[in-house]
Amino acid sequence: MAAGAVLACASAHGLRPLSDSLPAGIPTAADRAGWQRIAGDYETDSEHVRYALFVDPARPLLFRVTQYRVTPRVSAPRRAAAVGGVETVIWNAAPGTRAPLRCFAEQRPAAPSGAGGPPLATWRDVSPATAEFVDSMRRAIEIYARVHSEGRAGPRPH
Repeated sequence: MAAGAVLACASAHGLRPLSDSLPAGIPTAADRAGWQRIAGDYETDSEHVRYALFVDPARPLLFRVTQYRVTPRVSAPRRAAAVGGVETVIWNAAPGTRAPLRCFAEQRPAAPSGAGGPPLATWRDVSPATAEFVDSMRRAIEIYARVHSEGRAGPRPH
């Protein structure tokens, strides 16, 4: 049922769902299966934002993995030509330490994969010393604030 809702949402906006495979070293989809997932979409004047936040039950007040894509909004005639934005993944690999968060940006090749399917994504490590890292953190904070204001942050009720 949840997968159908995600696909319906993706179809409704004409945008692809977030990637199932995340950068190496981040807990896999199977590992995250027991984690709380907070997902959503929202529009700004110029962008569509799709996100998924993952809360490890061992740390119920912490978004361990933040995944999002920002896609520039385009008018209907140009929508078919829009490829979509770059996906970003932020990982709190070492909670409770002073280590910086890990940040990764999606890299999609221009050519489709061998079987004629969509291009396969790879992930690029984003250094904390870059403006791209700072911008990624700002966007994540915007998403966290939105989720909090909607009352969707925090542990699940029992």
